[in-house]
Amino acid sequence: MLIGIAGAPVGVDVEGILRPDAVAQVSSAMHPTETAELAAAPDHAKPMALARAWARKESYLKGIGTGLSRSPALDYVGTGPTPGPAPRGWTLGDVAVPEGFAAAYALRSHGR
Repeated sequence: MLIGIAGAPVGVDVEGILRPDAVAQVSSAMHPTETAELAAAPDHAKPMALARAWARKESYLKGIGTGLSRSPALDYVGTGPTPGPAPRGWTLGDVAVPEGFAAAYALRSHGR
């Protein structure tokens, strides 16, 4: 469980690492650049890369108040070990969690 409390809009998410055979199905819903990153990643790294990106993406979508009613393909958050550039006016970060999970937060930046 992860709870986000802030003086600005915030979203948080925790994701379990998917089975390798589920990565292709879910990655097709991602931003085109994320889909390309996942396709280029070594097979053993794809489940973790997808979990990181999905946790970042859901955090942002929760933060803006839409959840998955907004297409996950619209916003790039990155699949790498650190988040990609955050959507304008937002800060994205990963949260340390036990092995087998990925977690992230999205925080509306002040003054933007």
